[in-house]
Amino acid sequence: MRSILVVTSSFLPLVAAQAKARRAEPRLVVVDHPIGGLSPEEFAGREEAAYAGVVAELRGMGEL
Repeated sequence: MRSILVVTSSFLPLVAAQAKARRAEPRLVVVDHPIGGLSPEEFAGREEAAYAGVVAELRGMGEL
């Protein structure tokens, strides 16, 4: 099963450790931390980065 995880930079070490422990190799899209407490404009920037990353990963997987 292929998966794409969107994770903030602060949680990347935890996600990487969990993936390794489970012998999983998810594709990761990393966005700046934090997500909460942002202005709508700041959040939109994170959202756009995540979307672009997911699209790039899907293209890399031959899904688009």
